[in-house]
Amino acid sequence: RPGANQGHEHFGFLDGISNPAVQGFQTALPGQAVIPPGEILVGENGDDVQRPAWAKDGSFLVFRQLKQLVPEFNKFLSDNPITTVPGLTRQQGSDLFGARMMGRWKSGAPVFLAPTHDDPQLGADPHRNNDFTYAAPSQTVSNSTDQSKCPFAAHIRKTRPRADLGLPETTSNSHHIVRGGIPYGPEVSQAELSSHTTTTERGLAFVAYQANIGKGFSFLQQFWSDNSAFLHQNTGFDPIVGENGGSPRAVFGLDPKNSTKATMLPMDFVVSRGGEYFFSPSISAIRNTLSA
Repeated sequence: RPGANQGHEHFGFLDGISNPAVQGFQTALPGQAVIPPGEILVGENGDDVQRPAWAKDGSFLVFRQLKQLVPEFNKFLSDNPITTVPGLTRQQGSDLFGARMMGRWKSGAPVFLAPTHDDPQLGADPHRNNDFTYAAPSQTVSNSTDQSKCPFAAHIRKTRPRADLGLPETTSNSHHIVRGGIPYGPEVSQAELSSHTTTTERGLAFVAYQANIGKGFSFLQQFWSDNSAFLHQNTGFDPIVGENGGSPRAVFGLDPKNSTKATMLPMDFVVSRGGEYFFSPSISAIRNTLSA
């Protein structure tokens, strides 16, 4: 995307912040999950499934083409500003509402660390923008009733619950992926902004690597994002990528002062246009086996 939007998906949020660090391949940043290589690479430590010898060091690739209804999403935020936090303008209330849906401000700053206002310096700092667990200082498990800083349903909390699972951050939960997204389609036109209606398709080409799709992408989507009872009863769906078979989706906790209030999402703002599962072999497998 052009100019200051580079690195941001079409809703405007900085993308690609929370990938895990794979042991033996990179040094983890503060707050970054550290996982054994076998969660991403077939046949390595952490992968307990028997595979053909040639598959070693390959990875299963998930691809999805995700259409984003940007004018409609922006209209929904504009119509539902958070009004219970003192001192916010209507626009700031709408921005906070969107940030709590995502779990991060558009700058990348997590709402858990910046609960009421964006902090672009925090968002741009890779040594700080992941350094949180959802638990209080010195605690290893988060408070199961406190959504004042971040809703349980927020997209980044649904897909990486951190201390909500009750596991030390140094312990892998076996449900990690290495993901990336490439925005496609043009910027929103003035006509679309005025009508609040998408007329030209745009979205995200989503890819995710893992050694086991059943433990990786499929698990995250089915059991976390699409599960209204995860993390807790009356959590609701992931408001960004959660699916309910076309039926309305309820999300709780978006209002920091009233966590039991249900917000009904009028539509899916992200629509899957299709996708596929692939196997991405190692270079040595291509050279020595698959091209033979």
